[in-house]
Amino acid sequence: MLVWHLASITFLFRWIFRDPKVDVRFLALGAVAPDVIDMAAATILGTQTAEFWGHSLAMPALAGVVVMASIRRGRRRRAWMALVVAWLLHLLVDGMWVYGRVFLWPAFGWELVGQSGGSFWEGAIQRAASDPWRWILEVIGVAYLGWLAYSTGLSQSEGRARLVETGRLGKRTDQG
Repeated sequence: MLVWHLASITFLFRWIFRDPKVDVRFLALGAVAPDVIDMAAATILGTQTAEFWGHSLAMPALAGVVVMASIRRGRRRRAWMALVVAWLLHLLVDGMWVYGRVFLWPAFGWELVGQSGGSFWEGAIQRAASDPWRWILEVIGVAYLGWLAYSTGLSQSEGRARLVETGRLGKRTDQG
């Protein structure tokens, strides 16, 4: 659910923080970081489940501590903290507090919870094919990101150039 995570976390961040200076490149990276980390872990470990370290509260907390300890105040720290906040919002959107052994890892032990046997990718395809709600959320995500791109001027070359250079979204310049 890549598009859904990008859209919902971008929406939540913009709604809660109303920060026009946020670097949305880092926001997008934080929105997908838990899934990328855990999909790689599931592929390497050969499990069907892909909710491991990336979906635990410990990982974004550790990332936040590293950012705060290693980067001085300013634009770089602000960008990296957007990644951490987006990671936390991903855990919220996924409802990870329901899965205590994963969410509070390693509080209940160091072992990972995962269904052995089979490939993660086979299980992912089966889950995607059998759950229409996933597709509905993806369509909602595409619609929101399309509206956001239009309303912030990303359909114009200047808007895209600004996004690449600064990571910031702007306002449409052709509105009258």
